[in-house]
Amino acid sequence: MSAVTSAVSCRAPLRASAFKGKGVKAAKATRSAARVAVTTSASWNPFAQNSNKAGIVGSQGREDYEAEDVEYYFNYMGILADEGSNDRMDALLEAGKHPIDVILLFAAAEGDTPKIEEILEAGADPKVTDMDGKTPIDLAGANNPGKKDVVIEMLKAKM
Repeated sequence: MSAVTSAVSCRAPLRASAFKGKGVKAAKATRSAARVAVTTSASWNPFAQNSNKAGIVGSQGREDYEAEDVEYYFNYMGILADEGSNDRMDALLEAGKHPIDVILLFAAAEGDTPKIEEILEAGADPKVTDMDGKTPIDLAGANNPGKKDVVIEMLKAKM
């Protein structure tokens, strides 16, 4: 594999990668006066424009996702601010739902197509049900109706 090098101007120091999983290597940084050069190995490039180019899709498998990842996703999307969503998250995890499937349920409702693509590639189950028996297709675009058809198409393609 060849190394990919990108440069970005940055004042804050770089931290090691927070990503866990197969094929993901932490970035090595070298600092000059006004620039930070970041070298990454494998196919992961943190500065790529989308998850496919960044090598994120498929770099994590189903078993690499943990309950903590669900909370990270909720925080990122601002879902925890919605009344009762934290309780739903906890109930799904306590009921034995796999963390990646919990993320899929909420990503489908939010219409978050990049996240849906990522976790379907990692092994999320498009037939998972929530506590009310609803599948990601039933929840598709509930909070973002403009994405409903795209989300349904993505989910059906993986069934």
